[in-house]
Amino acid sequence: MIRVEEQHNSFSMVPDLTALLDIIFIVLVFLLLTANSRVYQMDMDLPTTEQGQTSLATEPASIQLSLFQSNPIWGLGEQRYQHFNEFESALLLQTNDQDKPTVSLASERQVPVEHLLKMLELLQQQNIETTQILMDKES
Repeated sequence: MIRVEEQHNSFSMVPDLTALLDIIFIVLVFLLLTANSRVYQMDMDLPTTEQGQTSLATEPASIQLSLFQSNPIWGLGEQRYQHFNEFESALLLQTNDQDKPTVSLASERQVPVEHLLKMLELLQQQNIETTQILMDKES
C-alpha cells in the first residue's frame, strides 16, 4: 500500500477573515448604538409660575376625566371605559352639549404617560383650552 504524506505548510490559498469579521462587528455595534431614534412631541402651553406655587381651582370643572392604572383605564365622570374609542365618543357627546367646556383631569401615579398624552391630544383636537390637572401634593 502506498502512503502519501501530507505537507503541513503554513501558507494557505484561503485568506483568514477573522480580523475583518471582528472589525465589521465592531462597526455594526457602533452604528446601532449611535443611531438616532424618532422623538415624538406635542406642543403644550404651560402657565409660568414660580416653583412651588400652585393655584387652587375656583370653579368646578364641567367635565371630569380620569385615568386609571388597571382596566378599564379611561374614565368620564363616574363611568369607566375599556376602549379609547368608546371613551372618545362619550366625551364628544358631552362636549357638544356645552358651549365652552372646562375639564378636570385626574390620574393615578402609575398610569403610563402615553395615556395622558393621548387624552391631552384628544382635548386639543376638540379645542378644549381650559384643562385643570389634579395632583396630590407629595409629602
